[in-house]
Amino acid sequence: MDKKFSVLKFLSQVFIIYGVTTLLLNILCALFGTAAYGLSTIFSFGNAGVGIETSMQFLFAVLIICALKYIFMTDILIKKMPLAARIITMFASTFGVILIFIFMFGWFPADMPIAWIMFIICFIICCTVSTLLSVLAEKQENRRLEEALKRYKEEE
Repeated sequence: MDKKFSVLKFLSQVFIIYGVTTLLLNILCALFGTAAYGLSTIFSFGNAGVGIETSMQFLFAVLIICALKYIFMTDILIKKMPLAARIITMFASTFGVILIFIFMFGWFPADMPIAWIMFIICFIICCTVSTLLSVLAEKQENRRLEEALKRYKEEE
């Protein structure tokens, strides 16, 4: 777990997530934009892509979510919370942020059960993939550090 905050690392993460999000939104617009036109502000241009206003909303959401990640996944503010509790709290906070954006900006119709089901399924999939990638990255980093320590001990 990181103990330091780096502005460059934070911005890098923001723009990587924003880039992937924008790519996925544009793919969704290309595939379903015509059919979803008028149902959601995300599809306000139909299959022509995502508008600037919606794009900025997603950038702001990503900024907030990345800030939450730094709050929960570093020791900057929270020092003694177990990792499992950090992950659960971070995902719950992220879900809350997205809910606020859904209602504030009309990302999808709040009275449409299928939209909620699809959103929740996508959120669970994203959380699962994110957690698995984080675990794999941490294992790889630990393995690399163990090898470096082993080489260091052999040199002495």
